[in-house]
Amino acid sequence: MQAYTYAYKIGITTISSIQQANMTGTLIRKHFAKMISIFAIKQIKSTPNTWLICNFTDMDDENTEMKFYVKTACQLGLMWLDAKGVPVQTFNPNEEVTRAQFGTVLSRTLRGNQYNGGEPFYLLHLNALQKALIMKQIDTPANKELRWYVMLMLMRSIQ
Repeated sequence: MQAYTYAYKIGITTISSIQQANMTGTLIRKHFAKMISIFAIKQIKSTPNTWLICNFTDMDDENTEMKFYVKTACQLGLMWLDAKGVPVQTFNPNEEVTRAQFGTVLSRTLRGNQYNGGEPFYLLHLNALQKALIMKQIDTPANKELRWYVMLMLMRSIQ
């Protein structure tokens, strides 16, 4: 799969074999934080605001790597607000990522806050991704995201 090869090449996944990469598995927030942080820094050339304090009350039990990437995603301005734009105190690291959440974060990675403010929160983001031919199916915002789909959308974003 071309999307896996792309993701492995730039470090979005470090699993060296597609058979072991759980491509059809659902994506959880802490793993998505790692993927989107690497993508934003390596492909978009984003720089984290290291002055931004990103403390989440539910990250104590996570390993150092996950804490680093969750903090990085926050410092990139990608994963620290709720649907109404209010900073959150909890990250919910093991929660599955929905299409609406993924699309919103990807849109913010590519275009900053340009599409914030829609009702519901994800609508303008998903519409923009569809118009840019990055995301084709936007009518299922509650669907849980799969790893292969996220890798494919990230790859499409830079083509």
